[in-house]
Amino acid sequence: MNELHFAFRVRQHLNQSLQQIDDDKLARLKAAREAALSAQKAPATVPSLASAGHYLRFNFDSRGLRFSLAALALVLAAALYVHWQGDKLIAELSDIDSALLSDDVPMEALVDKDFNEWLKNSQER
Repeated sequence: MNELHFAFRVRQHLNQSLQQIDDDKLARLKAAREAALSAQKAPATVPSLASAGHYLRFNFDSRGLRFSLAALALVLAAALYVHWQGDKLIAELSDIDSALLSDDVPMEALVDKDFNEWLKNSQER
């Protein structure tokens, strides 16, 4: 049973059950629905830039400004750390590539199963 078929069956069941509701209960449900609709607020048509300015004006008191600056500093620190780690990894990989390309690696190391260990030892030196 797919979702559309299930929704059709639920609607069918609700429509059949609607016939079994007493008239006084049906009138109370109708009055409650009308009261809920009248209490519903109409959506405001405010341009998005105006609401952004309103947010900045009323939500950036001294505490909010300090919190925003701390969050910005944290994001900046995380971005710099990721960039630094990426540069460090690239430098390590370029050292390995240059060793392989300069033919400083013995042929036995290339066919050895412990080649990764040899690479780690050569990086430590």
